[in-house]
Amino acid sequence: MKKSSYMTRALQCRDPRFAVILGKLGYEAADMRAAPAGGQVDLLADLRAEYALIVGKKPFHGWDAATLREKIAAAKG
Repeated sequence: MKKSSYMTRALQCRDPRFAVILGKLGYEAADMRAAPAGGQVDLLADLRAEYALIVGKKPFHGWDAATLREKIAAAKG
């Protein structure tokens, strides 16, 4: 099923004013995606790798950075 929204219909219209107005608003493409947050993901990936190295099994992906640090400290003794 084809996605049909106001923006896609306006950009398909023969009147170029819709494309100009939507382009100025920042809606130039219908498939815009948000950029992933880089800092937090890298920190969690590093902590998960350290946990796997120390404990010997993969960590639960629901744990945040603070919980992983606690688990690593407990495993180190």
